[in-house]
Amino acid sequence: MKITSFAWLWILSIFMGGCSDVIFIESANQNSRVDYVVIHTTSVDYAESVRLLTTRTGYPVSAHYLIPDENDPSYGHSRLRLHQFVKESQRAWHAGVSYWAGDTGLNARSIGIEIVNEFSCELNTDAAEDIGPDAAEDIGPDALVCDFPPFGEAQIEMLIELLRSIQQRHPRIGPLDFVAHSDIAVPHRRRSDPGPLFPWRRLYNEGIGAWYDEETRLQYMEQFENRPPTVERLQSALLRLGYLVEPTGELDHQTRFAVRAFQLHFRPSDYRGVPDVETAAILWSLIEKYRGGELP
Repeated sequence: MKITSFAWLWILSIFMGGCSDVIFIESANQNSRVDYVVIHTTSVDYAESVRLLTTRTGYPVSAHYLIPDENDPSYGHSRLRLHQFVKESQRAWHAGVSYWAGDTGLNARSIGIEIVNEFSCELNTDAAEDIGPDAAEDIGPDALVCDFPPFGEAQIEMLIELLRSIQQRHPRIGPLDFVAHSDIAVPHRRRSDPGPLFPWRRLYNEGIGAWYDEETRLQYMEQFENRPPTVERLQSALLRLGYLVEPTGELDHQTRFAVRAFQLHFRPSDYRGVPDVETAAILWSLIEKYRGGELP
């Protein structure tokens, strides 16, 4: 009697598994659940970060990884150690209400990395008095006042090592799939992390994430100096890159916050949410490089 290859696998599984009732034959029809990596900063110190990310609270949150700050008095260790709270195969609760490039609910499809960094963003007192407590929709980027401390060199080195290992485990994560919390938060005014001091360009130089080509940026700068894109075209471009923007044709608050999120990531020298020629040139350069050609 000829024994098929499937039968051999079944017999082998019995011997290897002992008395187990489970037979594992790995299917070729599968892939990683991970499509994105989301970078966060904690806004609180190490001790409070661990508490919030590992225990039940009124607003439960978690992340797959935490990178401490070796200069944080609450850390208390002589060297930096990577913390993992959730297995990569499991869903961590870090992204909240989120959107990127047509996908919603990114918790189910992403790895969340928290970096201890005590940044803060508050409403300008005068602006808060002007808009009143019941007019959240009227808050524009100008009403936010933020303080972004620098990251430690050891933190960034540890992050690069971690991201490289994630790339090896999940090779289909693309350059534009390494995103900031501020990129994906809905609405964009909800989050500002990891902020303008996060070294996205350095990560790109290490082979991680996306960045624009300088020559292409200069070409678009020259083009837009004479004829800048309309607000509606800018909104369409932001949407095409990945940001959730409703094309209204008006420079409304949702558009300015999306522009601010884009600038925090790709033009951190000025992130007021004001769409200028350089911002548009960088945006168009990224679309040409990563989204299949230039906009009409």
